[in-house]
Amino acid sequence: MVTSELRLRLGALQGDPRLGLSPRVPAAQTSASPVLDEEGRSAGFRQLGFDWDGRRGLLVRSLDMSTADLGISADLLAADRLHNLSDVVPKVPTTITYFDLETTGLQRGTGTVPFLYGWAVITGDRVHFEQWLLTQLGQEAPLVEAAISQLRATDLLVTYNGASYDLPLLRTRMVMAGVDRAWPATPHLDLLPMVRKLFRHRLDRCSLRRVEESVLGLSRDHDLPGREAPERYWQFLRSGDPLPLAAVLEHNQQDVLSLARLLERLVRHVDLEGPHPSDWLSLGRFIEARGDLRGAEGVYRRAETCSPPPLDRAAALRRARLLRRQGLEDQARQAWSSIWERWHDPEAAEAMCIDLEHRQNDLGGALELAREGLRAAPVGWDQRFARRIWRLQSRLGPTGPGVPSAGGRTVGKPWSGWLPGGESYEAWIALRRGGDPSRALGERRLVRAPAVGR
Repeated sequence: MVTSELRLRLGALQGDPRLGLSPRVPAAQTSASPVLDEEGRSAGFRQLGFDWDGRRGLLVRSLDMSTADLGISADLLAADRLHNLSDVVPKVPTTITYFDLETTGLQRGTGTVPFLYGWAVITGDRVHFEQWLLTQLGQEAPLVEAAISQLRATDLLVTYNGASYDLPLLRTRMVMAGVDRAWPATPHLDLLPMVRKLFRHRLDRCSLRRVEESVLGLSRDHDLPGREAPERYWQFLRSGDPLPLAAVLEHNQQDVLSLARLLERLVRHVDLEGPHPSDWLSLGRFIEARGDLRGAEGVYRRAETCSPPPLDRAAALRRARLLRRQGLEDQARQAWSSIWERWHDPEAAEAMCIDLEHRQNDLGGALELAREGLRAAPVGWDQRFARRIWRLQSRLGPTGPGVPSAGGRTVGKPWSGWLPGGESYEAWIALRRGGDPSRALGERRLVRAPAVGR
Protein backbone atom coordinates (compact mmCIF):
# COMPACT_ATOMS: atom_id res chain seq x y z
CA MET A 1 0.00 0.00 0.00
CA VAL A 2 1.43 3.37 -1.06
CA THR A 3 0.73 6.08 1.51
CA SER A 4 0.58 9.81 0.87
CA GLU A 5 3.86 10.30 2.73
CA LEU A 6 5.59 7.72 0.55
CA ARG A 7 4.19 9.37 -2.60
CA LEU A 8 5.68 12.67 -1.45
CA ARG A 9 9.08 11.10 -0.85
CA LEU A 10 9.07 9.37 -4.21
CA GLY A 11 8.01 12.61 -5.85
CA ALA A 12 10.87 14.46 -4.17
CA LEU A 13 13.38 11.96 -5.53
CA GLN A 14 11.87 12.35 -9.01
CA GLY A 15 11.95 16.14 -8.88
CA ASP A 16 8.27 16.96 -8.29
CA PRO A 17 7.94 20.75 -8.96
CA ARG A 18 5.34 21.06 -6.18
CA LEU A 19 8.11 20.19 -3.72
CA GLY A 20 10.45 22.90 -4.98
CA LEU A 21 12.73 20.53 -6.92
CA SER A 22 13.34 20.68 -10.63
CA PRO A 23 12.86 17.53 -12.72
CA ARG A 24 15.89 15.42 -13.52
CA VAL A 25 17.50 16.25 -16.85
CA PRO A 26 19.60 13.60 -18.60
CA ALA A 27 23.26 14.56 -18.85
CA ALA A 28 23.29 14.20 -22.62
CA GLN A 29 20.54 16.84 -22.97
CA THR A 30 22.12 19.34 -20.61
CA SER A 31 24.23 22.11 -22.14
CA ALA A 32 24.41 24.72 -19.39
CA SER A 33 24.63 24.70 -15.63
CA PRO A 34 21.33 25.51 -13.90
CA VAL A 35 23.32 26.24 -10.76
CA LEU A 36 25.99 28.49 -12.21
CA ASP A 37 23.33 30.46 -14.06
CA GLU A 38 21.45 31.27 -10.86
CA GLU A 39 22.15 34.76 -9.60
CA GLY A 40 24.06 34.91 -6.35
CA ARG A 41 25.31 31.33 -6.49
CA SER A 42 27.52 31.12 -9.58
CA ALA A 43 30.19 33.34 -8.01
CA GLY A 44 30.36 31.11 -4.93
CA PHE A 45 30.87 27.94 -6.94
CA ARG A 46 33.48 29.55 -9.17
CA GLN A 47 35.23 30.82 -6.09
CA LEU A 48 35.52 27.23 -4.91
CA GLY A 49 36.99 26.23 -8.28
CA PHE A 50 33.95 24.55 -9.85
CA ASP A 51 33.02 24.68 -13.53
CA TRP A 52 30.08 23.19 -15.34
CA ASP A 53 30.82 20.17 -17.55
CA GLY A 54 27.96 20.19 -20.04
CA ARG A 55 28.99 16.92 -21.67
CA ARG A 56 28.63 14.94 -18.46
CA GLY A 57 26.10 17.22 -16.78
CA LEU A 58 28.33 17.69 -13.72
CA LEU A 59 29.64 20.47 -11.57
CA VAL A 60 33.35 19.69 -11.55
CA ARG A 61 36.37 21.00 -9.65
CA SER A 62 39.63 19.75 -11.13
CA LEU A 63 43.37 20.00 -10.41
CA ASP A 64 46.41 18.69 -12.27
CA MET A 65 49.74 17.88 -10.66
CA SER A 66 52.64 15.44 -10.80
CA THR A 67 53.51 12.54 -8.53
CA ALA A 68 56.52 14.56 -7.40
CA ASP A 69 54.12 17.23 -6.11
CA LEU A 70 52.64 14.54 -3.84
CA GLY A 71 56.08 13.40 -2.71
CA ILE A 72 55.74 9.93 -4.22
CA SER A 73 57.69 8.00 -6.83
CA ALA A 74 55.89 6.91 -9.98
CA ASP A 75 58.31 3.97 -10.29
CA LEU A 76 56.97 2.44 -7.08
CA LEU A 77 53.47 2.44 -8.56
CA ALA A 78 54.58 0.27 -11.49
CA ALA A 79 52.69 -2.94 -12.16
CA ASP A 80 55.33 -5.37 -10.90
CA ARG A 81 55.80 -3.49 -7.62
CA LEU A 82 52.06 -3.23 -6.94
CA HIS A 83 51.45 -6.88 -7.77
CA ASN A 84 53.62 -7.81 -4.77
CA LEU A 85 50.96 -6.31 -2.52
CA SER A 86 48.00 -8.32 -3.70
CA ASP A 87 46.90 -10.73 -6.39
CA VAL A 88 43.97 -8.37 -6.97
CA VAL A 89 46.34 -5.95 -8.70
CA PRO A 90 46.60 -6.73 -12.43
CA LYS A 91 50.10 -7.40 -13.70
CA VAL A 92 49.90 -4.60 -16.26
CA PRO A 93 47.87 -1.68 -14.79
CA THR A 94 48.38 1.58 -16.65
CA THR A 95 45.75 3.77 -14.95
CA ILE A 96 45.21 3.85 -11.18
CA THR A 97 42.14 5.62 -9.79
CA TYR A 98 41.76 6.65 -6.13
CA PHE A 99 38.19 7.16 -4.95
CA ASP A 100 36.42 8.53 -1.88
CA LEU A 101 32.89 9.75 -1.13
CA GLU A 102 31.47 12.36 1.23
CA THR A 103 27.90 11.50 2.19
CA THR A 104 24.92 12.84 4.12
CA GLY A 105 25.42 10.20 6.83
CA LEU A 106 27.61 7.34 7.97
CA GLN A 107 25.12 4.56 7.25
CA ARG A 108 24.76 2.62 4.01
CA GLY A 109 20.96 2.70 3.86
CA THR A 110 18.85 4.17 1.10
CA GLY A 111 18.58 7.46 3.00
CA THR A 112 22.33 8.11 2.77
CA VAL A 113 23.24 10.12 -0.33
CA PRO A 114 26.77 10.82 -1.62
CA PHE A 115 27.02 14.54 -2.29
CA LEU A 116 30.73 14.76 -3.17
CA TYR A 117 32.70 12.34 -5.35
CA GLY A 118 36.49 12.60 -5.14
CA TRP A 119 38.74 11.03 -7.79
CA ALA A 120 42.48 11.04 -8.43
CA VAL A 121 43.68 9.35 -11.62
CA ILE A 122 47.40 8.60 -11.93
CA THR A 123 48.81 7.77 -15.34
CA GLY A 124 52.58 7.57 -15.39
CA ASP A 125 53.83 10.51 -13.36
CA ARG A 126 50.75 12.70 -13.92
CA VAL A 127 47.89 13.11 -11.43
CA HIS A 128 44.46 14.41 -12.44
CA PHE A 129 42.16 15.17 -9.50
CA GLU A 130 38.42 15.85 -9.76
CA GLN A 131 35.52 16.50 -7.40
CA TRP A 132 31.86 16.28 -8.41
CA LEU A 133 29.24 18.04 -6.32
CA LEU A 134 25.55 17.16 -6.03
CA THR A 135 23.77 20.51 -5.89
CA GLN A 136 20.20 19.24 -5.60
CA LEU A 137 18.81 16.11 -3.98
CA GLY A 138 16.98 13.94 -6.44
CA GLN A 139 19.31 14.81 -9.31
CA GLU A 140 22.17 12.41 -8.71
CA ALA A 141 21.69 10.26 -11.83
CA PRO A 142 24.36 12.15 -13.86
CA LEU A 143 26.89 11.68 -11.05
CA VAL A 144 26.14 7.97 -10.75
CA GLU A 145 26.33 7.55 -14.53
CA ALA A 146 29.68 9.34 -14.63
CA ALA A 147 30.98 7.28 -11.69
CA ILE A 148 30.19 4.00 -13.46
CA SER A 149 31.96 5.26 -16.57
CA GLN A 150 34.95 6.29 -14.45
CA LEU A 151 35.16 2.83 -12.86
CA ARG A 152 34.92 1.16 -16.24
CA ALA A 153 37.77 3.27 -17.66
CA THR A 154 40.35 2.50 -14.95
CA ASP A 155 42.68 -0.48 -14.63
CA LEU A 156 42.85 -0.45 -10.82
CA LEU A 157 40.57 1.19 -8.24
CA VAL A 158 42.08 2.07 -4.84
CA THR A 159 39.92 2.97 -1.82
CA TYR A 160 40.06 3.02 1.96
CA ASN A 161 37.20 0.91 3.35
CA GLY A 162 35.61 1.13 -0.08
CA ALA A 163 34.70 -2.56 -0.16
CA SER A 164 32.48 -2.12 2.90
CA TYR A 165 31.18 1.41 2.40
CA ASP A 166 31.82 3.45 -0.78
CA LEU A 167 31.16 0.83 -3.45
CA PRO A 168 28.09 -0.78 -1.80
CA LEU A 169 26.66 2.70 -1.33
CA LEU A 170 27.30 3.57 -4.97
CA ARG A 171 25.49 0.42 -6.06
CA THR A 172 22.55 1.41 -3.87
CA ARG A 173 22.46 4.84 -5.49
CA MET A 174 22.34 3.20 -8.92
CA VAL A 175 19.07 1.56 -7.93
CA MET A 176 17.65 4.67 -6.26
CA ALA A 177 18.57 6.93 -9.20
CA GLY A 178 17.23 4.49 -11.79
CA VAL A 179 20.61 3.95 -13.49
CA ASP A 180 20.28 0.69 -15.38
CA ARG A 181 23.87 -0.25 -16.18
CA ALA A 182 26.05 -3.28 -15.57
CA TRP A 183 28.42 -2.96 -12.63
CA PRO A 184 32.01 -2.80 -13.98
CA ALA A 185 34.40 -5.64 -13.06
CA THR A 186 37.24 -3.28 -12.17
CA PRO A 187 40.05 -4.70 -9.99
CA HIS A 188 39.66 -3.12 -6.56
CA LEU A 189 42.32 -2.75 -3.88
CA ASP A 190 40.95 -1.73 -0.47
CA LEU A 191 43.86 -0.45 1.63
CA LEU A 192 42.13 -0.74 5.02
CA PRO A 193 42.48 -4.55 5.40
CA MET A 194 46.11 -4.28 4.31
CA VAL A 195 46.81 -1.59 6.91
CA ARG A 196 45.23 -3.76 9.59
CA LYS A 197 47.46 -6.68 8.62
CA LEU A 198 50.71 -4.75 8.41
CA PHE A 199 50.41 -2.25 11.27
CA ARG A 200 48.12 -4.06 13.73
CA HIS A 201 50.69 -4.08 16.55
CA ARG A 202 51.23 -0.32 16.84
CA LEU A 203 47.99 1.36 15.74
CA ASP A 204 45.27 1.80 18.33
CA ARG A 205 42.82 2.52 15.51
CA CYS A 206 43.04 2.38 11.72
CA SER A 207 41.27 5.55 10.60
CA LEU A 208 42.91 7.18 7.58
CA ARG A 209 43.89 10.21 9.64
CA ARG A 210 45.55 8.00 12.27
CA VAL A 211 47.45 6.17 9.52
CA GLU A 212 48.59 9.50 8.07
CA GLU A 213 50.06 10.50 11.43
CA SER A 214 51.68 7.18 12.42
CA VAL A 215 52.68 5.68 9.08
CA LEU A 216 53.03 8.58 6.63
CA GLY A 217 54.24 11.14 9.16
CA LEU A 218 51.66 13.70 7.99
CA SER A 219 49.60 16.04 10.13
CA ARG A 220 46.46 17.85 9.02
CA ASP A 221 46.17 21.35 10.45
CA HIS A 222 42.66 22.75 10.89
CA ASP A 223 41.13 19.81 9.04
CA LEU A 224 37.35 19.39 9.16
CA PRO A 225 36.37 16.16 10.96
CA GLY A 226 34.58 13.85 8.54
CA ARG A 227 31.56 13.58 10.84
CA GLU A 228 30.88 17.32 10.35
CA ALA A 229 30.73 17.12 6.55
CA PRO A 230 27.01 16.17 6.39
CA GLU A 231 25.97 19.20 8.42
CA ARG A 232 27.96 21.50 6.10
CA TYR A 233 26.09 20.06 3.15
CA TRP A 234 22.68 20.50 4.83
CA GLN A 235 23.68 24.08 5.60
CA PHE A 236 24.45 24.61 1.91
CA LEU A 237 21.07 23.18 0.86
CA ARG A 238 19.23 25.42 3.32
CA SER A 239 21.07 28.66 2.58
CA GLY A 240 22.16 28.20 -1.03
CA ASP A 241 25.64 29.47 -0.10
CA PRO A 242 28.32 26.96 -1.23
CA LEU A 243 31.23 28.62 0.59
CA PRO A 244 30.80 26.55 3.82
CA LEU A 245 31.64 23.52 1.66
CA ALA A 246 35.24 24.71 1.21
CA ALA A 247 36.41 22.78 4.28
CA VAL A 248 34.60 19.65 3.04
CA LEU A 249 36.32 19.92 -0.34
CA GLU A 250 39.72 20.25 1.32
CA HIS A 251 39.03 17.28 3.61
CA ASN A 252 37.98 15.08 0.68
CA GLN A 253 40.99 16.16 -1.38
CA GLN A 254 43.35 15.23 1.45
CA ASP A 255 41.64 11.84 1.82
CA VAL A 256 41.97 10.99 -1.86
CA LEU A 257 45.57 12.13 -2.27
CA SER A 258 46.56 10.35 0.94
CA LEU A 259 45.50 7.09 -0.71
CA ALA A 260 48.22 7.55 -3.34
CA ARG A 261 50.81 8.33 -0.67
CA LEU A 262 49.71 5.37 1.42
CA LEU A 263 49.85 2.95 -1.51
CA GLU A 264 53.41 4.00 -2.27
CA ARG A 265 54.34 3.63 1.42
CA LEU A 266 52.91 0.11 1.48
CA VAL A 267 55.07 -0.86 -1.49
CA ARG A 268 58.14 0.45 0.33
CA HIS A 269 57.07 -1.28 3.52
CA VAL A 270 56.71 -4.70 1.90
CA ASP A 271 60.13 -4.16 0.30
CA LEU A 272 61.48 -3.81 3.88
CA GLU A 273 62.51 -0.17 3.59
CA GLY A 274 62.95 0.86 7.22
CA PRO A 275 60.06 -0.86 9.03
CA HIS A 276 59.24 0.07 12.60
CA PRO A 277 60.50 -2.60 15.09
CA SER A 278 56.90 -3.51 15.94
CA ASP A 279 56.07 -4.17 12.28
CA TRP A 280 58.48 -7.03 11.59
CA LEU A 281 56.14 -9.75 12.85
CA SER A 282 53.21 -8.51 10.75
CA LEU A 283 55.50 -8.21 7.74
CA GLY A 284 56.57 -11.81 8.17
CA ARG A 285 52.96 -12.97 8.40
CA PHE A 286 52.08 -10.96 5.28
CA ILE A 287 55.03 -12.33 3.28
CA GLU A 288 54.30 -15.88 4.43
CA ALA A 289 50.67 -15.55 3.35
CA ARG A 290 51.91 -14.42 -0.07
CA GLY A 291 53.81 -17.72 -0.38
CA ASP A 292 57.39 -16.46 0.03
CA LEU A 293 58.44 -18.85 2.80
CA ARG A 294 62.15 -18.16 2.57
CA GLY A 295 61.58 -14.42 2.73
CA ALA A 296 59.18 -14.83 5.66
CA GLU A 297 61.76 -16.91 7.58
CA GLY A 298 64.30 -14.12 7.25
CA VAL A 299 61.80 -11.49 8.41
CA TYR A 300 60.81 -13.61 11.43
CA ARG A 301 64.49 -13.95 12.33
CA ARG A 302 64.82 -10.16 12.20
CA ALA A 303 61.70 -9.74 14.35
CA GLU A 304 63.09 -12.21 16.88
CA THR A 305 66.15 -10.03 17.40
CA CYS A 306 64.78 -6.48 17.20
CA SER A 307 61.05 -6.51 18.01
CA PRO A 308 59.87 -5.68 21.54
CA PRO A 309 58.26 -8.34 23.77
CA PRO A 310 56.04 -10.25 23.25
CA LEU A 311 56.43 -9.83 19.48
CA ASP A 312 59.95 -11.27 19.50
CA ARG A 313 58.75 -14.50 21.08
CA ALA A 314 55.77 -14.76 18.72
CA ALA A 315 58.09 -14.28 15.73
CA ALA A 316 60.46 -16.97 16.98
CA LEU A 317 57.58 -19.43 17.31
CA ARG A 318 56.28 -18.68 13.82
CA ARG A 319 59.79 -19.12 12.41
CA ALA A 320 60.20 -22.51 14.11
CA ARG A 321 56.79 -23.68 12.85
CA LEU A 322 57.69 -22.51 9.35
CA LEU A 323 60.97 -24.48 9.38
CA ARG A 324 59.17 -27.58 10.63
CA ARG A 325 56.49 -27.24 7.95
CA GLN A 326 59.20 -27.10 5.27
CA GLY A 327 60.81 -30.27 6.59
CA LEU A 328 64.01 -28.51 7.73
CA GLU A 329 64.31 -30.66 10.85
CA ASP A 330 67.84 -29.65 11.92
CA GLN A 331 67.10 -25.93 11.66
CA ALA A 332 63.75 -26.37 13.37
CA ARG A 333 65.40 -28.31 16.20
CA GLN A 334 67.87 -25.46 16.77
CA ALA A 335 65.05 -22.91 16.67
CA TRP A 336 62.95 -24.80 19.23
CA SER A 337 65.98 -25.26 21.48
CA SER A 338 66.73 -21.53 21.35
CA ILE A 339 63.12 -20.67 22.23
CA TRP A 340 63.15 -23.07 25.19
CA GLU A 341 66.43 -21.69 26.55
CA ARG A 342 65.32 -18.07 26.13
CA TRP A 343 61.68 -18.16 27.20
CA HIS A 344 60.92 -21.67 28.53
CA ASP A 345 58.00 -21.72 26.13
CA PRO A 346 55.80 -24.84 26.51
CA GLU A 347 55.27 -25.19 22.76
CA ALA A 348 59.03 -25.40 22.27
CA ALA A 349 59.32 -28.05 24.99
CA GLU A 350 56.54 -30.11 23.42
CA ALA A 351 58.12 -29.86 19.95
CA MET A 352 61.47 -30.97 21.36
CA CYS A 353 59.82 -33.88 23.21
CA ILE A 354 58.24 -35.03 19.96
CA ASP A 355 61.58 -34.82 18.19
CA LEU A 356 63.37 -36.77 20.94
CA GLU A 357 60.73 -39.47 21.10
CA HIS A 358 59.82 -40.02 17.47
CA ARG A 359 62.89 -38.95 15.50
CA GLN A 360 65.80 -39.59 17.83
CA ASN A 361 64.20 -42.46 19.78
CA ASP A 362 65.47 -40.95 23.03
CA LEU A 363 62.62 -41.81 25.38
CA GLY A 364 64.58 -40.98 28.52
CA GLY A 365 65.54 -37.55 27.22
CA ALA A 366 61.96 -36.89 26.14
CA LEU A 367 60.69 -37.92 29.60
CA GLU A 368 63.16 -35.66 31.39
CA LEU A 369 62.28 -32.68 29.16
CA ALA A 370 58.54 -33.35 29.60
CA ARG A 371 59.01 -33.19 33.37
CA GLU A 372 60.79 -29.84 33.02
CA GLY A 373 57.96 -28.65 30.80
CA LEU A 374 55.39 -29.76 33.39
CA ARG A 375 57.10 -27.77 36.13
CA ALA A 376 57.09 -24.60 33.98
CA ALA A 377 53.79 -25.18 32.17
CA PRO A 378 50.94 -22.69 32.50
CA VAL A 379 47.35 -23.78 32.99
CA GLY A 380 46.18 -25.78 30.00
CA TRP A 381 49.63 -27.05 29.11
CA ASP A 382 50.15 -28.96 32.38
CA GLN A 383 47.74 -31.75 31.45
CA ARG A 384 49.36 -32.12 28.03
CA PHE A 385 52.76 -32.63 29.62
CA ALA A 386 51.30 -34.91 32.30
CA ARG A 387 49.69 -37.08 29.66
CA ARG A 388 52.98 -37.19 27.72
CA ILE A 389 54.89 -38.21 30.87
CA TRP A 390 52.35 -40.95 31.62
CA ARG A 391 52.64 -42.30 28.08
CA LEU A 392 56.46 -42.15 28.02
CA GLN A 393 56.64 -44.01 31.32
CA SER A 394 54.28 -46.64 29.97
CA ARG A 395 56.59 -47.08 26.95
CA LEU A 396 59.63 -47.42 29.20
CA GLY A 397 57.88 -50.29 31.04
CA PRO A 398 57.84 -51.41 34.69
CA THR A 399 61.61 -51.01 34.93
CA GLY A 400 61.37 -47.39 34.04
CA PRO A 401 61.22 -44.58 36.57
CA GLY A 402 58.19 -44.80 38.84
CA VAL A 403 55.84 -42.14 40.13
CA PRO A 404 56.10 -41.30 43.85
CA SER A 405 52.74 -41.24 45.54
CA ALA A 406 51.60 -39.07 48.43
CA GLY A 407 52.59 -41.85 50.89
CA GLY A 408 56.11 -42.14 49.54
CA ARG A 409 55.65 -45.49 47.81
CA THR A 410 56.51 -45.94 44.16
CA VAL A 411 53.96 -46.96 41.55
CA GLY A 412 55.78 -49.07 39.00
CA LYS A 413 52.91 -49.08 36.50
CA PRO A 414 51.44 -45.57 36.21
CA TRP A 415 49.25 -46.67 33.31
CA SER A 416 47.17 -48.66 35.81
CA GLY A 417 45.32 -45.38 36.41
CA TRP A 418 43.31 -46.13 33.27
CA LEU A 419 42.22 -49.57 34.40
CA PRO A 420 38.82 -50.14 36.06
CA GLY A 421 39.16 -49.73 39.78
CA GLY A 422 42.63 -48.15 39.52
CA GLU A 423 43.66 -44.59 40.18
CA SER A 424 42.18 -42.04 37.80
CA TYR A 425 44.31 -39.94 35.46
CA GLU A 426 43.31 -36.79 37.36
CA ALA A 427 44.59 -38.37 40.58
CA TRP A 428 47.92 -39.09 38.92
CA ILE A 429 48.20 -35.47 37.76
CA ALA A 430 47.46 -34.31 41.30
CA LEU A 431 50.30 -36.50 42.59
CA ARG A 432 52.72 -35.04 40.07
CA ARG A 433 51.76 -31.47 41.00
CA GLY A 434 51.84 -32.17 44.75
CA GLY A 435 48.08 -32.00 45.20
CA ASP A 436 45.57 -34.20 46.97
CA PRO A 437 44.90 -37.35 44.92
CA SER A 438 41.92 -38.45 47.01
CA ARG A 439 39.76 -35.56 45.80
CA ALA A 440 40.63 -36.13 42.17
CA LEU A 441 40.11 -39.87 42.64
CA GLY A 442 36.47 -39.33 43.53
CA GLU A 443 35.86 -36.98 40.58
CA ARG A 444 36.50 -39.44 37.78
CA ARG A 445 36.78 -43.21 37.39
CA LEU A 446 36.95 -45.14 34.19
CA VAL A 447 34.01 -47.54 34.17
CA ARG A 448 33.53 -50.23 31.59
CA ALA A 449 30.39 -49.80 29.53
CA PRO A 450 27.86 -52.60 30.06
CA ALA A 451 27.78 -55.19 27.32
CA VAL A 452 24.91 -54.79 24.92
CA GLY A 453 22.96 -57.97 24.36
CA ARG A 454 22.72 -59.31 20.89
